[in-house]
Amino acid sequence: MKGRLSQVLADSHVAAVSIGVLLMWTIDAVCRGLWDPLYKFGAFLLTAIAIWDIPYIPSRPSFGDRLMLLASAHFLYSAFACILGSLLVSYAVYATGPIRSLTACRNELIRRKDA
Repeated sequence: MKGRLSQVLADSHVAAVSIGVLLMWTIDAVCRGLWDPLYKFGAFLLTAIAIWDIPYIPSRPSFGDRLMLLASAHFLYSAFACILGSLLVSYAVYATGPIRSLTACRNELIRRKDA
């Protein structure tokens, strides 16, 4: 099997699958990272609407709040690492961004008549 590694990866669609998986992991990590802070904000907002006043906010964040922020930071860091990985693979193999490379692979598969 002769050829450059990037050409072999592009022909076998291994790079496209890995880019797709990394993008899905990015979406998952962003959703997990933002879920708890958005939930806490929504609860604060609904409480403010329900009592028609500003809810009580403790002066120091609790241990649970600190763990929530630490977990959110971990998930957002993971999302950054996944999107960076998909960018590196995409530019190394296809010399374009991840979405454009996946679109090109999809169009190539649609045009092929191997039936």
